[in-house]
Amino acid sequence: MKKTTSSKLSKQLTKYGALTAAIAGVADASGQIGYTDIGPPDFVGGANLEYMLDLNNDGTNDFRIFNVNSSYTSSYGGIYISNQLFISPLAAGNEVLGSGGGTFAYPFALSAGEAISSGGSSWNDNGFTSGFQSLNYSSCSYGNWCDITDGFLGLRFDAGGGNIHYGWVRLDVGTASDVFTIKDYAWNLTVGESILAGQQTLGVNESILNDVRIVALNKSIGLYNLPEATSYSLVNMTGKRILEGTTSGDSFVVEANTLASGVYIIELTDANSKAVLRKKLVL
Repeated sequence: MKKTTSSKLSKQLTKYGALTAAIAGVADASGQIGYTDIGPPDFVGGANLEYMLDLNNDGTNDFRIFNVNSSYTSSYGGIYISNQLFISPLAAGNEVLGSGGGTFAYPFALSAGEAISSGGSSWNDNGFTSGFQSLNYSSCSYGNWCDITDGFLGLRFDAGGGNIHYGWVRLDVGTASDVFTIKDYAWNLTVGESILAGQQTLGVNESILNDVRIVALNKSIGLYNLPEATSYSLVNMTGKRILEGTTSGDSFVVEANTLASGVYIIELTDANSKAVLRKKLVL
């Protein structure tokens, strides 16, 4: 689905470069990620400790992350210690990306770069309405969070008035499940727009991608002044990745002939600095 352009098409794209600046929504979106670095030091929690997460820093807590450390005696007389880490949404409309549902839900441990959007397979509000969401129930007998470093929770929340935003929080969880470290979190300021796990605020003027030029014409997307080893993804307005690949050279054309006409977001990522540039395009 990708190829370098002919010299004729390249000239056409350059010629119409000024026209694309007037396309609705073409303004850069990289500055629309609200990022908070907790440390140093990071928050380190243990037995029966909690962290109240306010994703958009508006003074209203959105999620509660907490450890429950308890002991119980089995029918055989043995005493057992159980550690479990939970997350609870604190308002209607706040949900966590994970498996399960109903009474039980287990949040995913996402890797950096995974999309967090309305297209997620399973969003749960357990802990607010009923049941619970356990990262590692009964000392890792169940759940996806045991001995995890730099895992991400995918979150969505209502910032007021039914305005749903997507975000993430990054944490480590120890093998015994009783020690957890919360490092940072972020959210997309644009209502309904997706965010990638680990994506941070990135001012265009600070980005190695600042000089990149993006021109869209007749289902072709011309990319110019690229740094080496730049990857691209084309995302539709539901957050689904439609095309992706890696550029070659400082100029490259992504062919999108098979796509329906509409609004898309192109994401460019520099492999070395991990800088991310996002632009809306009309194809």
